[in-house]
Amino acid sequence: MTVSERIRQQMELRGLSYGELAAATGLAKSAIHRYATGETGKIPTEALEKLAKALGVTPAYLTGWEERPHTLAAHFEGEEFSEDELREIENFVRFVKSRRK
Repeated sequence: MTVSERIRQQMELRGLSYGELAAATGLAKSAIHRYATGETGKIPTEALEKLAKALGVTPAYLTGWEERPHTLAAHFEGEEFSEDELREIENFVRFVKSRRK
């Protein structure tokens, strides 16, 4: 999986648009689009770090250095969560976001 594929996957998992991710990172929406589509091959380290933080994963996961995403939830208060529990957490987050107006 490429960096751009991982960015798109994490955006989809979290239900984030390019605009929402731009607001969360301070990066231009057009730059994020280029990174997520693979139009731009090299992503500056600072941008990669901001994207990873906003997506709740590590920069190492986005670059492919880590095979599995280490999400913020997986390490919340020193607690380890199973894959099923992480999916439940993500589903709950989607539910809460869907109730926003």
